[in-house]
Amino acid sequence: MNSILKKCLPAVTLGLGIALSSTQAEHAKAEGGHEPRQVLYVTGGGWHDYEGQIPVVKEIIQAALGEVEITVSLVDGHGGQDEAFNLHPAFEDENWAEGYDLVVYNKCNAPRFADDDWIRRIVEPHRAGVPAVLIHGTLHNFWPDEERTGLWNEFCGITSRNHERHAPVTTTVQMPEHPIMASLPAQWSHENGELYRVHGTQDGVQSLATGISGDGVEHTTVWTHQFGEGRVFGTSIGHVTETFHGEEFQRLLRQGIQWAVGAEPMVAACCDH
Repeated sequence: MNSILKKCLPAVTLGLGIALSSTQAEHAKAEGGHEPRQVLYVTGGGWHDYEGQIPVVKEIIQAALGEVEITVSLVDGHGGQDEAFNLHPAFEDENWAEGYDLVVYNKCNAPRFADDDWIRRIVEPHRAGVPAVLIHGTLHNFWPDEERTGLWNEFCGITSRNHERHAPVTTTVQMPEHPIMASLPAQWSHENGELYRVHGTQDGVQSLATGISGDGVEHTTVWTHQFGEGRVFGTSIGHVTETFHGEEFQRLLRQGIQWAVGAEPMVAACCDH
């Protein structure tokens, strides 16, 4: 472990919050059912209502996977270049991913910070096969790494360096046959949007939906990516908590989560506007 990690890990431990669906898990075991899936939800940072989004995201995960135990790791505040802030407590242990069936990222707390060993510690379990779901600000982490190892962008599948001003965003489905997009309308809009400009994609990324920037450029907003042995589902949608309560976005996340873990999608009619 390098000197930065040694110095900063104790400081970030205070930001760790745990939320377990323990009643469900105990019931499943008592009934002789399957062990519940273990999900890590990594969230926090500035510029967004991350704490306020925790309940609805947990509901979406549970709706997607059924019996589940959810561990929530939350860091608060903007942080800037502060090392102690940017070294998220979820990753203190080098074996942090052991036992998890899925990691959901919804964070924006390290835009101007990068440490090669720290980023490698985060992404390598996913390369080895742990599925990941990436939401919105997760793309805007570790910007300096783009010119260093490039690992974060390789993991995400999409490179985004900035975004449009807050404005309504219309999502247009590009691959309606994909199971993640099943039963979603061909287009839907959210009023308080923030379109992320895409500046590069990794080989093999599938663009499932797009949005149009103010200057008429089409940018991917929903995608899938195979990162080594791990499936990655990503969306740049999700700036405000209100969006997480929208029927279309909830369905998108549910089906993206199911696809990431290889679960059978539960498709029903949706969103006829």
